[in-house]
Amino acid sequence: MVVETRSLGRTYHLGDEEVHALRAAELTIQRGEFVAIMGPSGSGKSTLMNLLGCLDRPSEGRYFFEGVDVAELDDLELAAIRSERIGFVFQSFNLLARTSAVENVALPLLYAGARDRLGRARTALRLLGLGERERNYPSQLSGGQQQRVAIARALINDPAMLLADEPTGNLDTRTTREIMATIRALNRERGVTVIVVTHEREVAAYADRVIAMRDGEIVSDERQVAIPVEASDEVESEEEAPSGSARSAGISLGVMVIATAAHSLARNKLRSALTMLGVFIGVAALIAMVALGEGANAAVKKQLEALGTNLLVVVPGATTAGGARAGLGSATALRVSDAEAIRHEAPSVLNVAYQLRSAGQVVSGDRNWSTSLQGITPSYLPVTNWAIAEGRNIEAGELETAAMVCLIGETVRDKLFPPGQDPVGAVILVKSNPMRVVGVLKSKGQSAFGQDQDDIVMMPFSTAERKVLGVAVPLQAPVTSATLYPQAVNPFGTQPRLTGYVQTLYVQARSAELVPRAIIEVTQTLARLHRIRPPAPNDFTVRNLSEITEAAESSTRALELLLATIASISLVVGGIGIMNILLVSVTERTREIGIRMAIGARRRHVLVQFLAEAVLLSTIGGSAGIGAGIGATKLVAAVLGWPTLLSPAIIAGAFLFSAAVGVFFGFYPARKAAHLDPIEALRYE
Repeated sequence: MVVETRSLGRTYHLGDEEVHALRAAELTIQRGEFVAIMGPSGSGKSTLMNLLGCLDRPSEGRYFFEGVDVAELDDLELAAIRSERIGFVFQSFNLLARTSAVENVALPLLYAGARDRLGRARTALRLLGLGERERNYPSQLSGGQQQRVAIARALINDPAMLLADEPTGNLDTRTTREIMATIRALNRERGVTVIVVTHEREVAAYADRVIAMRDGEIVSDERQVAIPVEASDEVESEEEAPSGSARSAGISLGVMVIATAAHSLARNKLRSALTMLGVFIGVAALIAMVALGEGANAAVKKQLEALGTNLLVVVPGATTAGGARAGLGSATALRVSDAEAIRHEAPSVLNVAYQLRSAGQVVSGDRNWSTSLQGITPSYLPVTNWAIAEGRNIEAGELETAAMVCLIGETVRDKLFPPGQDPVGAVILVKSNPMRVVGVLKSKGQSAFGQDQDDIVMMPFSTAERKVLGVAVPLQAPVTSATLYPQAVNPFGTQPRLTGYVQTLYVQARSAELVPRAIIEVTQTLARLHRIRPPAPNDFTVRNLSEITEAAESSTRALELLLATIASISLVVGGIGIMNILLVSVTERTREIGIRMAIGARRRHVLVQFLAEAVLLSTIGGSAGIGAGIGATKLVAAVLGWPTLLSPAIIAGAFLFSAAVGVFFGFYPARKAAHLDPIEALRYE
């Protein structure tokens, strides 16, 4: 026995009203029977068929399919029955519009996990006389041909029962006879149990039993002599196609789901492309921004490492006014005498340099350029590991006499001198002061924050202080090295007797191991010279490279995080676009979802399919964005000269982030699609 119902009933609730679509139906159908269920519209025949096909659940009574109580089965088990034991033929064919005939037929095999699904689908189409139409879409087939495709799809998994709901309702008389003859031949030759729901006597005449319904009740159940039908030439008695039980050797379900998702996206190319655009922009921006941040961080490390591991930097501290503490460097507390005192009083110190900084115009012939101007000591270049490319360094005698000589960077050289001209020995105007170029600095390139380190002019500190930069000399008489050490040998050669303030001191310890000791000695010396007594705060700050590195890394990491966050916002916006489009797609494809569930798709199949579409949208957009991001990064580095750093980790992270966006924003629409009720989805218009 295939079907047995006991007092089967179905009640629908429409607001406060109850509609009894089926009342206490008692029915048994044996294997191999051909049964027609007749009745006017609203008699309950379609409701009964939906219950028999496990598309709907009864409100009362019990239904046994092949001896199994359907009420005790969960959604997964019901889907398995629809996939493997029941075939559906619908009045409106319910073929997927943008899918070929052979793919429509093979669809149940996809959800059953069967092997050689296209081969079996072609065999089924040949059996029904449509072997030459397998590549046609439903719109390219006649009504009768579409119904035969639907029959082939219903039979592809060798079901125990075929349910046909008004299978000839939209067909002409000749086609109706052909379709019914085909169904009758399948029943006779292959032993398929057939239940046809119809309101036409001509259709019911092909059945062995006719069940009449009215007002939700079975009013008669009669046997009859069916119309004799000759053996069909179209349903040939060929060797049966391989059973759906052979599974694992075929193409995996995952691959087929991805292929189906890709096919679905290809149906609306423009919409899919626009949806990907948000992810594309987000990934490209994320890669470019992170590469800029990583490049800045690497450049900072490289610059600081180039200075050596034994360098200390002393900068003025902060002033305190009205109880409020100003920013670092707001005080001008460092003097030339401080540098010389450190050099003589700190045994762990090897060398000391200092500088003044400003900006100004430089001119050579008819060329001029605005650049950075620095007053330095001869020890500045070796202390800071800055090399000379051409010429020589500033000498101690030039510091003593405030000589009008200078060093220039590569950028200044390019701006002031034509290609091929040697600038060494040339005279340039620095803030209207003539200076002879004695050397060209070796190029250092861009700094971590995009500043051109080669855009610079260096001159003796005394020259900058007294003649060029016009730095103010303090009104009070400063403590000079001549006062402190009248007999000492000056590290710069002879006593320059400089009296002004300096902006930065560079202290070189004798070794990396002596850096902590040098910090203590420098701090004690400056505190004594500046007459600072605890608990008063120091008006200077001593930093070693590790502290500077940490501060610089902290700044660049914060910048990198900010840039990455801004770029990630674009990805989130793209994800919202994916969710929006998928929600629209679920609404548009509600009937398609119902069809898929009716022919055996589990909820997880629908979930995975829509989730796969979301992930495909995000990963395709992300992959294109990766290429654009790499290109943008290289363009920024080439055109603007900013430091960038592209690594596989950045690219992989951006790709995984885009995939995660697809999963996160695609899950809700996919879950909504998976939880649609099959029968409601089939009724959706």
